[in-house]
Amino acid sequence: LYWSEVQGADDPKRVSQTPPFMVKREADPLVSGINCSHQISSFQVILWYKQDEHKALKLLGILINSPNLEDDVKGKISFDGDGRSHSSLNISALSLADSGVYFCAARAGESLCDTGSEAYFGPGTKLTVL
Repeated sequence: LYWSEVQGADDPKRVSQTPPFMVKREADPLVSGINCSHQISSFQVILWYKQDEHKALKLLGILINSPNLEDDVKGKISFDGDGRSHSSLNISALSLADSGVYFCAARAGESLCDTGSEAYFGPGTKLTVL
């Protein structure tokens, strides 16, 4: 896996993510709050992850032609977009447990099982829920 911080701004494998941080109130929704984009022509997949306070990465879901969410976040988290270029992450009602760093990553592949290709990560968005 390659982190975008070590890539130059002109690197064709760069994955962008905005904003770098955000502070929200508990129970508020997060609508199109975290955005991810890339221009890697051979990549068709965007993956979303959450990093918790123990630095563990948890897969939230995968966007290929349509979103495919992990069972334990269905109804709480959603995302939209096109795996070939962009995606936005949404959270229905924020709780304190939603605080963490959210990452998107782009990779090649045309199915959920196609995990052999390298992924390029965005720099992350730190979400703090008060």
